[in-house]
Amino acid sequence: MAGAVPTLWWFDRFDDRSGILPVVGELVHIEELLELGHSERGLNARAFSLKTCQRARFLYARSGEDTIEFRCREVPAKGDRLLWRDGSIWREHVVVRTDEPLEGLCSVYAESSLCELLNDFIEEQHLVSRTAAQAMAVVLAPTRWSVASCDVAGMAGCVLYHVNALWALRRVTEVWDGEVEPVITVAGGRVTSRAIRFKTQLGSWNGLRFTYGKNMARCTRTVLEQDVYTALYGFGMGLPLTDEDGRYVGGYRKKLTFGEVNGGVNWVGDEDARLVRGRWNAERTAKVHSFGQVGFPDCDDPARLLALTRRALLDAVQPKVSYEIDVATLDGGECGLGDEVAVVDSSRTSEWRLRARVVKRVRAFGDAVVCCVTIGTVQQVDYAVTSSLAADVAALQDDVAGIDASSVKQTRPLARL
Repeated sequence: MAGAVPTLWWFDRFDDRSGILPVVGELVHIEELLELGHSERGLNARAFSLKTCQRARFLYARSGEDTIEFRCREVPAKGDRLLWRDGSIWREHVVVRTDEPLEGLCSVYAESSLCELLNDFIEEQHLVSRTAAQAMAVVLAPTRWSVASCDVAGMAGCVLYHVNALWALRRVTEVWDGEVEPVITVAGGRVTSRAIRFKTQLGSWNGLRFTYGKNMARCTRTVLEQDVYTALYGFGMGLPLTDEDGRYVGGYRKKLTFGEVNGGVNWVGDEDARLVRGRWNAERTAKVHSFGQVGFPDCDDPARLLALTRRALLDAVQPKVSYEIDVATLDGGECGLGDEVAVVDSSRTSEWRLRARVVKRVRAFGDAVVCCVTIGTVQQVDYAVTSSLAADVAALQDDVAGIDASSVKQTRPLARL
């Protein structure tokens, strides 16, 4: 067994110790944030000479894929648990599929132990004006998982009806706008607790820098297919039908809009983006907006809907770009999932300067550790600094928090690279 391959402690589905499961060849660990909009375009495990298994059966809550793949001589059973040390943290994966030829090695595909939340059920929960920690506690109540920590602020609400706990966890991360990671505690050679850390954002800013076209062994730049919009219509909850006295009479009519708090128009636009990414009118006398729409079916307040639509526009005005690179290409050291990276792309006119996140990491543990990452752009720094839209979004933060105590995530200041 290669020296860099982690030791896999092998347990059955009831957490009884089976021993150590030796890996033959290399072990590939793939982890991905759900925020990557083009997950099917991600790095391929074939690059590490392992058979690519099917995609995970579900998307983890704001933590897209977390899987390991390897080959071994012994055959673990479906549902068996694999515990391994990854630097300073413990990881636990559950065997979900094995390929067992009559002759040759067994191929194993295992997912994060968060997948066991698929087997816990929530009949009906109405979360009204709850904090993120309270919502997490409700979701995890029927499970054996707990809340390790929560730094997500604000209050919000949603309805969980006839769903499994994993789906509910994903819903909470969407509504309260955070990201989760599992926390596995080990003592005495076995897992003693399983918990979830709910964070505003995974990863950190460590000064990492990537320059497109500089000393690259391998790099693929992908401009994604998502449309770019310079203006957005925003729609909220369907409004109930009432009689002349305001009594509910059954049924719903058109969706909530925000024209009453936005000068009579139900859309917001970015004038700087219109000049750069708009289009000519029929007479070619003026550049006009490219319109899109966004929906917030849980929003029932026009002012909050306006703020949420403005925040969505901040992202919609930019083309989505990703870079798949060898981690050795980064200046500044190692990186983890969710870390922010400064990107300079001098192949564009004018030069692109981006702030991006590590949205996918693929590591092959063999004779050495080979690491590749996908960096997905968040926003163009130079553009965001000058855009009036960014200031508008920041100015609305306090207003939104005061409307229903459900704060929109604070826009972090972006320094020029």
